[in-house]
Amino acid sequence: MAQAPSPLDKETAKSKYGPWAVIAGASDGTGEHFARELAAMGINLVLSARREPVLRALGEELKAAHGIEYRVHAQDLMDEDAGARLLEACDDLDVGLYVSNAGAGVDASGTAFLDSPVERWHRLANMNVRTVMDTCHGFGLKMRARGSGGLLIMCSMSAMLGIPYIATYSSTKSFEAVFCEALWGELRPFNVDVLAVLAPAMDTPNFRATTEGTGFLISPDMCFAPDQVVRDALDWLPHGPLLLYPQAPGSEDMRPIMAERKARLQEVMALGESFNQPVKG
Repeated sequence: MAQAPSPLDKETAKSKYGPWAVIAGASDGTGEHFARELAAMGINLVLSARREPVLRALGEELKAAHGIEYRVHAQDLMDEDAGARLLEACDDLDVGLYVSNAGAGVDASGTAFLDSPVERWHRLANMNVRTVMDTCHGFGLKMRARGSGGLLIMCSMSAMLGIPYIATYSSTKSFEAVFCEALWGELRPFNVDVLAVLAPAMDTPNFRATTEGTGFLISPDMCFAPDQVVRDALDWLPHGPLLLYPQAPGSEDMRPIMAERKARLQEVMALGESFNQPVKG
């Protein structure tokens, strides 16, 4: 991926995105790397995922290494009330950054829409739509009021088109991408950054667990490194609203597509704003 217009300055990041960051889906892979990068900046962490012992071990390690505070909130982000519960767990904290990073794993892939109970897809939609909406609303309100902050949503390149056998996953990821573009326009005047990372395939424990034993066409050695994707995401956060990746490392430059979508978004800003304007005459 091409470098961001400018790298993220750590002191500026701590001031704008601290003193607390919340990472939903923090137990391994990109979530763990976000925790490591942010802790190195001196930002305190709320770590949320299902596996409490893993989260607590990570928190203790980062506390010892960087002197940060941490809090663990163990829950399933596919639950209907997951967003509300996460907000409640952070209600007493000054949260400057929210990272939505929950992975779907086997709940997302390899099955035709009609060949699974619809309740399975409801849970996936809970995580990628309802939980994202609830948390962005709750954290976004406080960030807007304080005049700074960031919302970073780990999305997927599958958001660019509907993909058979991951129909619900790709469509809910498309929601995340478009949602972030709109929020970027709404929150930019309040110094709140919004970024959707349309992430590529990455060599993470979740990726290996999902694809092991299948004939999936992308192997781990063709994937991006998750630590580099995380550093890219943090560097691009102040610029928003989308960060796109090519299919494989070193292939096409996605910056023209990013610039085109951003320009188009800026063009339609007046259309959206007109809904709030009184009728003249």
